[in-house]
Amino acid sequence: MKLEYKISLLVAVAIPLLFNNQLSAQNQMTLQECVDFAFEHSYSVKQKILEKESNYIQLQARKTSIAPSVGVNVGQTFDFGRSPQADAMIVNTTQATTNFNIGLNIDIFQGLRTHHQIKSDKLNIEATLFDIEDAKENIELMITAYYLQALLNKEILEVHKAQVVLDQEQVKRIEVLVNNGKSSDAELYVANSTLATDQLSVVEAENSVRLSLLDLAQLMNYANISDFDIVNQDNNSNIDEILNRNMDVSMAVDNALNNRPAIKAALTRIEQTKREIKVAQAGWYPTLSFNAYFGTGYYYRFKDIANIPNRPFGEQFKNNARESLGVSLYIPIFDKLSTHYNVKQQKIRAKTQELQLEETKRTLIKSIEQAYVNAVAAKEKYIASQVANTATKVAFRYEEVKYNAGSSTTYEYNDAKNKYIRTQSNLIQAKFDFLFRIKILELYGKE
Repeated sequence: MKLEYKISLLVAVAIPLLFNNQLSAQNQMTLQECVDFAFEHSYSVKQKILEKESNYIQLQARKTSIAPSVGVNVGQTFDFGRSPQADAMIVNTTQATTNFNIGLNIDIFQGLRTHHQIKSDKLNIEATLFDIEDAKENIELMITAYYLQALLNKEILEVHKAQVVLDQEQVKRIEVLVNNGKSSDAELYVANSTLATDQLSVVEAENSVRLSLLDLAQLMNYANISDFDIVNQDNNSNIDEILNRNMDVSMAVDNALNNRPAIKAALTRIEQTKREIKVAQAGWYPTLSFNAYFGTGYYYRFKDIANIPNRPFGEQFKNNARESLGVSLYIPIFDKLSTHYNVKQQKIRAKTQELQLEETKRTLIKSIEQAYVNAVAAKEKYIASQVANTATKVAFRYEEVKYNAGSSTTYEYNDAKNKYIRTQSNLIQAKFDFLFRIKILELYGKE
């Protein structure tokens, strides 16, 4: 029995030493560094950026569409039998015909269709930029939550390590008493058992730290996970200042409705749909275009006709030339109500975007109000946890003095110690929960 106990004790001591080497990572990152890294490597942000670049290319293509279109056409034909001549006569011969023409076309008026399409494309790019900012805000919030969770687990780990130190000191004290005949072996066994249990708690706490760091690194798309760690920030230095902050939910709501990227993106898309209505309405207007044409041809007969020789290329190119200028006006009279229904569809889209805006506002207000209630509750829980932690700390110190004086039992000592550990853990959890709730409100309320 003693051998098994010594082996379990040895394992409990060796495992933390092994894991401590793994936890000593080289690259310690602050919260802001984690957020910046996540921005740079986030797939969702990269997709939004590619979407913005695609929309920008579409805008550039739309702008160049107002330029004149110019085209050149060259054709070569071989005729056998009856073939048309340059003078439009059709004769029985074998010949080769080379045609060359160049044309220009300019859209003078299209009901301002292209103008409104360009405005719509610009608004689409603007909305995409807001989408990128919204994606970054969501990432920042998630990174903050995972970062604070890792810090929480680190602080809980330190609590368990501190308890192990107390247990080790207690074991040494009892060993001295046992050697002097003032304590029994049973009490030493209980002390060693408590030490092994608390060392196991350290192992479990270290595992929680590793898992929380792994979750954070994976969320950031950090490749070298074995080299990743975060800075052990002191969150107690400004906690009193944060507790005294005025949490104004109405101000947070006003700032959110005026400044949040999701709201701005929805407003921009409403403006875009209004432009799309004008694009659709352009189908009711006449269109006016200008065109210019130059063409010529070269005819080569392989078989003479009435001793008529083939004219030189330069002479034919000049004599067969044809130029034209023209203006084309198209007046839509009845297009099977296509434009009418297209306009109605765009108006429905506009109303849908307006409803989407109201839904986004409602969801945002609901989230802020919930965040405010959670922040108030977290604040009250933290204050209550402070009181409980102070009380159990004092109780444990008194019990420790009594136990060392021999006027208290091991059970009473361990019970007081365990209560103190629980209140310490509860205080740490309440603190980080409060910090996270405040971070949410700050994010919603920032200008």
